[in-house]
Amino acid sequence: MRRKPAVAGAFYPASVHELKELIKELLSKSPRIQVEGEVKGLISPHAGYVYSGIVAACGYNLLNGKKIKRVILLGPSHTAYFRGIALYPEGEWETPLGVVPIDEETARKILKVGGPFFEAPHLHEAEHSLEVQIPFLQSVLGNFTVVPLLFGFGDTEDFLDAATILSELAREKNTLLLASSDLYHGYSYEEAVETDNYTLELIKEGDPVKFARALSSERAQACGGWPIVTLMETMRRIGAVPKLLYYANSGDVTGIKTGYVVGYGSLAFVAPHENKEKLSEDEKATLLRIAKSSVEAAVRGAPQKTETPPYERLHEKRGAFVTLKKQGQLRGCIGYVLPVKPLYQAVSDVAVSAALRDPRFPPVTPEELNELEYEISVLTVPRKIKNIEEIIPGRHGLIIKRGYFEGLLLPQVATEYGWDRETFLKHTCLKAGLEPDCYLHPDTEIYVFEAEVFNEADILKSA
Repeated sequence: MRRKPAVAGAFYPASVHELKELIKELLSKSPRIQVEGEVKGLISPHAGYVYSGIVAACGYNLLNGKKIKRVILLGPSHTAYFRGIALYPEGEWETPLGVVPIDEETARKILKVGGPFFEAPHLHEAEHSLEVQIPFLQSVLGNFTVVPLLFGFGDTEDFLDAATILSELAREKNTLLLASSDLYHGYSYEEAVETDNYTLELIKEGDPVKFARALSSERAQACGGWPIVTLMETMRRIGAVPKLLYYANSGDVTGIKTGYVVGYGSLAFVAPHENKEKLSEDEKATLLRIAKSSVEAAVRGAPQKTETPPYERLHEKRGAFVTLKKQGQLRGCIGYVLPVKPLYQAVSDVAVSAALRDPRFPPVTPEELNELEYEISVLTVPRKIKNIEEIIPGRHGLIIKRGYFEGLLLPQVATEYGWDRETFLKHTCLKAGLEPDCYLHPDTEIYVFEAEVFNEADILKSA
């Protein structure tokens, strides 16, 4: 099955030579913005290249030469009216620059989820929102595959739920999610600038629910609003932060600021680079072994002899938590927030405490030992913040203090429950034994930290 070009010769040149030269010119003239980290998501406009190409090129410059092997495309339907997300499941897409294969394995994985996803290649045939992105991708990437997702209408929950499978895919290496959208459409240049500034600020805040509400009230405008909501939620779950690269509208590009105006924005979602100081697989395996042996000795009442590891970093003082689960359910979780002991000793201590001294659960019995699953979180030193906008659910853990009350939630908790920033704050307040909106109180102190989280399954995967 091959999807033929529908808008070549209209939105972009049908001639191979003209198309290559135009994209080359747009990439060379577009501002080159530097970002610190890995680009995991992109919002790019989809008008004719003569109008929005310079804005789109700013985002594509970030991808030039990157080792991206799979691009999941999210775009709105302008030509068909339907509910949910229509997937083009197999074959290839053709442009004047050649063909790009569909990642059929990923497509099947998404279809298996069900929910808003369904197979409907015919809905893609006349649509331009995804097609116009392909020639740019062909110009800046090497060999890659695509997964085309076309969005109809639906409830906010439908598109937030879609992020569950997409965030799993986004965490995989060499994967990019690209949402296609223009912004304001109307007859006032001044209104375009004002509306688009508001829309872009909301996207930069990173709260997909708040953005969806603004779309519904039409205070924010984006024809690819639902793809953007889904992208925002997906990026929130993997800890990628939005960054505005470039904005212009058709009046800016043509110099004609009367008549019909359309806004264009290019934004990247950037995940911090892997910390070179992260633990090695051998160091992680050693800590898991220490946690397990410490718990088994303590539960059986045997003498506890903590292994002295040969790795220098495990002798550094670090905060750490050990989480015990049984059949997927929490069985105990205790830790040191601050770096008070060498890491290997801290892990041994808190593992035993999680098994025997978590007040929420009875002590672990010898009969349960073979059923326990171990997860270790190695913490950075918490830092106090004044602006809650700094909090990135999925990346940051939270500590909330007021008076004698204190509550902590690890970063993975927000990810597991799909919480946004506000919900994460409220649950941390409740964990502290305070009212859910205590984070708004001027006497409340809020701290964030990050954690390197790993379990036995992670070690087996990397083996």
